[in-house]
Amino acid sequence: MTITTFQPLAAPKQARFGHSKKLLAVLVAAAAIQTPTTFAQEESSNQLEEVVVVGSLRNTMRNSIEIKRDAESIVDVISAAEMGALPDLSVAETLERIVGVTGDRFKGNASEISVRGLGPFLGYSTYNGREISSGSGNRSVAFSQFPSELVNGAVVYKSQTADLVEGGVAGLINLQSLRPLDYGKRRIQAEVKANYNDYDAKLNGDDGIGYRGSVSYTDIFDTDIGAIGVAIGYASHDSSTPEESYNTSSSLRNCNSDYFEDGGSNCSWSDSNAAANGGAAADGEYYFIPNAFYFRQMESEETRDALMATVQWQPNDDLNIVADAQWSDRFYYEDRHDLYFDDGRRRIGNWTTNDSGALTSYTGESRVSTYGEFRERDEVYKGAGLNVEWQVNDKLIIDADISYSDTVRYQETWQTRFRSDRLWYDFDTAGDYGSSWPTVSLYTDSGDATGSEIDYSLLNDYDFYDANQRARYGEAEVNDSISALAINADYLLEGDFITSIEGGMRISSHDHKNYGEDRVEFTATDHADITDIASGCATAFPQSGFGDDAGGNLTEWATYDTLCAFDLMVGDEDMSLTPEAASAGDVILSENINSAFAKFNFNTMLGGVDVSGNFGVRVVQTNVESVGYRQDYSVVANDAGTPADTSDDTVTITETDGTLKKEVYNNDYINVLPSLNVNFTLNEEVQIRTAIYGAISRPDMWWMGAGRDLDLGDGEEDFASVAEAVAAGNATALGNPNMEAIESMNYDLSVAWYPSEDTMLSAAFYFKEFEAGLDVADSSTVQESFNINGTDITMDVNGLIQNTSEASNISGVELSLQHGFTTLPEPFDGLGVMAGANFADTNFDYFENGVDMTDDVVIAPASLPGFSKQSYNAEVYWEKFGITSRLSYKYRSDYLKPFGSDFGQTNRFVEDTSSVDLSLAYNVTKNVQLKFQALNLTNEPYAEYRVTDGSYNRIEYSGTKFFVGVRVKL
Repeated sequence: MTITTFQPLAAPKQARFGHSKKLLAVLVAAAAIQTPTTFAQEESSNQLEEVVVVGSLRNTMRNSIEIKRDAESIVDVISAAEMGALPDLSVAETLERIVGVTGDRFKGNASEISVRGLGPFLGYSTYNGREISSGSGNRSVAFSQFPSELVNGAVVYKSQTADLVEGGVAGLINLQSLRPLDYGKRRIQAEVKANYNDYDAKLNGDDGIGYRGSVSYTDIFDTDIGAIGVAIGYASHDSSTPEESYNTSSSLRNCNSDYFEDGGSNCSWSDSNAAANGGAAADGEYYFIPNAFYFRQMESEETRDALMATVQWQPNDDLNIVADAQWSDRFYYEDRHDLYFDDGRRRIGNWTTNDSGALTSYTGESRVSTYGEFRERDEVYKGAGLNVEWQVNDKLIIDADISYSDTVRYQETWQTRFRSDRLWYDFDTAGDYGSSWPTVSLYTDSGDATGSEIDYSLLNDYDFYDANQRARYGEAEVNDSISALAINADYLLEGDFITSIEGGMRISSHDHKNYGEDRVEFTATDHADITDIASGCATAFPQSGFGDDAGGNLTEWATYDTLCAFDLMVGDEDMSLTPEAASAGDVILSENINSAFAKFNFNTMLGGVDVSGNFGVRVVQTNVESVGYRQDYSVVANDAGTPADTSDDTVTITETDGTLKKEVYNNDYINVLPSLNVNFTLNEEVQIRTAIYGAISRPDMWWMGAGRDLDLGDGEEDFASVAEAVAAGNATALGNPNMEAIESMNYDLSVAWYPSEDTMLSAAFYFKEFEAGLDVADSSTVQESFNINGTDITMDVNGLIQNTSEASNISGVELSLQHGFTTLPEPFDGLGVMAGANFADTNFDYFENGVDMTDDVVIAPASLPGFSKQSYNAEVYWEKFGITSRLSYKYRSDYLKPFGSDFGQTNRFVEDTSSVDLSLAYNVTKNVQLKFQALNLTNEPYAEYRVTDGSYNRIEYSGTKFFVGVRVKL
């Protein structure tokens, strides 16, 4: 149920009561059932029992089965006994072992996590039950800030109860730290690994070697003030993640012209073009084309230090106090060298496409550029919490929790560019496009491609890039902090049906400041040109074998030290920038949330079947304040002509300093989230779980910004007049403060069979029903004024995403299997398998947003951001004689990946992804273990396409990573 009040900015969604009323009726009926229980009065069995691992992989599997079996709701769990016992290099990769949990494998590493095929936008993650701040503009957790060596487990709640923190329609992921008194003994542990990246070894002067290391200490002490437990861990790594990729610009346009038949400069869409076959353009052949394409060679390196500590104090049997803190500092740099074809739409001819309009070959004319970009990012995370649990008496427990989480990300970028004069080129996607790159041939005469073909060695000549130049420097910063206080109570009853009552309240404050990049640009040649760069900053091509795995034919070009070139070009210019100063690109908002819940746990017998569960309701009030800024613009005239002949006069449009205007928007809404979980224990081996519950997913922070991006040539492009600049430019919304949480009613049914402690077979069926959707407003209905040279000019605003009342749903089936072959003869009794599959479908529509696309071409809408129809994971392991081996396979079907807050961009999709990983370990003694791991054994590429299948905008290779190390426990 949603009750909403706000200051209008865009069309609001209406209050929705239907689903909540239906479920509240179910809850009232459930409360009326008072079947006598045959069990003696006891504490509720609904608490999630913590079962710990004793060290082996098999015991880890048994542990996961036992926790899943005893949970009060539908969950999947990975839990370890001590720091460093999780099996993977990152928490994200560990989570991917859970059925229905998938990651976005970007730059060769799992990152943003999705549950049941739904994107991170519909999920939610916590650490010890607390919200986690983010260094990006969304709510996706950077799991890399929590080293797997220092995290002791994760619970994925696939159905929800009233006491869980709201925020995840898809599910809730809770990372867990070790509680030392619960662990109950001293443990000192250290681990060090060397890693080898074969792509890093291709870089000049690098050997591909990096490292990971961790050390942890856990102990307990009996003192005069009670029992005290301490757990502290430190982890560090230094690793390289280079990549080779083919990319296109972020915009896409539909065209139907052919230069050799229609003439013209940039490709166009018109009924008069030859490709229209004499009829309407929409009835003829057409193609989708970006504004530029380029090849990238990139070196990147990440160093991270992380510290986690927990102190647990039990002064008596009634009081348990736990304080924990986390800190991580992640420094990352990228050194990019790009070969750009800047005029991607110029004089396109001789084109061919696939059936969906994606170009497979064509001819074009473009400037060729050598780009250098050096980017540094420092991200610091700090989190802390204090939990106090008080056993007031035999029936009442009060729990209080206070927490704080803060992330600061700071980024600097240096960029240089040198361009050639224009050349003709032929573009061809022959081969297995998607895993292979297109080939490009260059020539000077469009009428004689073969006779005027140039040698690729020309790309290594610095003088080739002497047409013009540009240098840019920018700084960006994100500050994100969350503070929260929660107080809960659990009261044990004497009733025959209701065994306990829980209730509580929680308040939180989320402050998010995502400052738009502050940037300066230089184009003058006063200090240096390409000749100076060639003599002072030139480098050999930074690596060997560029494009070998991708089948590219452009294997090297003239490169240089970017920082050296920037210094020569810019000279002594003052670079003191202030990204935190107000700008039109800022996303500044605060989100204050108040929630309260009541939950009733029950246990009874029904027809000889043990029935347990809970019902309850959570009420959540969300208040959002979003601050935006609007900028005035000035016209700069280029009086190239004479008073009698102004034909060469042009104008550029630039921002006017000191004209920012602050605007504040407020939005307030309430969600009522009822829930019912019922568990049927048919016998010792078979369980049936059902759940009906309301859930919400809040919009990402960058979706609620109030700024506007006005693109009128970026102060660099010349126009014949202001009217021409406005006609060619566009305004894009950087968010909508009136967006509200998407609310769903969810129906889950799970059947699980546990024939032994090593075996589990389960099937889950789920259905999620929305009475709300997301769409991008028709730009013609969102018209706003921008001050240009003192005159208010009305423009259409693109990309304003908004809530709708459209009904939609998601349905899915989830299958899971774990089995240890313990009954086989030795040594085969060490074999085991685990596998999972998720199949989902939805009628949720996310429409095409590209501002350059015309309405003539009908483009099928995408599904929910991050939604994959299928995902699989499978693992075969063998553990015997001190040896542990695992071979893992993961697969995820294609999914939509939006461009952050820029909803004026075309829809982009990540193509089907898969990976094969290997892990080996050998226990030399009970205290010493040797390890070996290999990630992405088959070097699967990462590929993205836009709008239509085959229109690739990114094909990336990052190689296979190997790790070897030793772990010592005392």
